[in-house]
Amino acid sequence: MWWPGRRRRPRTVAELFALADRLRRDGRSADAARLVTAGLERQPNNLTGHLLAAYLHLAARTIGPARREFRWVLARDPAHPRALLGLARLALEENDLDACRDSLTRALRFYPNFPEAEALLGALATHRPSPAPPPPSPPLERLRLPSLARALIVLGADGGVIAGRPGDVKGDGDRIARALSLAAAALRRAGVGAVRRGIVEDGEETFFVRCDAELTVALALPRTTHITQGLLEVNRLWAAARHELTVRPGPPPVEDAEAGDRPRRVS
Repeated sequence: MWWPGRRRRPRTVAELFALADRLRRDGRSADAARLVTAGLERQPNNLTGHLLAAYLHLAARTIGPARREFRWVLARDPAHPRALLGLARLALEENDLDACRDSLTRALRFYPNFPEAEALLGALATHRPSPAPPPPSPPLERLRLPSLARALIVLGADGGVIAGRPGDVKGDGDRIARALSLAAAALRRAGVGAVRRGIVEDGEETFFVRCDAELTVALALPRTTHITQGLLEVNRLWAAARHELTVRPGPPPVEDAEAGDRPRRVS
């Protein structure tokens, strides 16, 4: 029963951090950050609070503060697995594969049964930096983007950028390729098949991804986009991209050209 005027017990620091972690996983980073700040004001040396702060910085792509928080945790607990995993993710973000591998190896030395570290280490074995993107493929320029689209990235079978517009095509392409590589490694370990669709959140936008063994299409839309709508749009663009890259207009057959007939499309 609830009695008027009866005050609710204040949350403990542990409860604040537990709630902050749930909010962080739900994508409510601003609310989570407020709770972490409140908890650290009460216990400035709490490892859990600093670790949560590091992961919130990582989600916001503020790399410097994230690295400082992870190192703060490791200075007090050199074997902390989540802090080592965080540094590994930062190193992978900066394409420093040796530093990434070193952090993962340390984490697995202390905690051999660490699935996330094992999946990331497995992804490193197949990671290849994507080459610089070529000029946009003329057929892909005909793809009709949704009015709210922020970017379109098309990757080939090797993870290299085939085409894209507008924005940081290579940077976005590298991030999508890394995310898919991690997802593929995790799915292989679980034995549930290859990646076919995915959602990658990045700052104020969300990449909706559709892929197979030959072609990956990633469409950036505002984070407020409904998941069903985003997946429908990227499915449409993926099918259109496959068609444009497979069915190319070719020269007319010699006999048609000589007879003055209308050229036929040759695939």
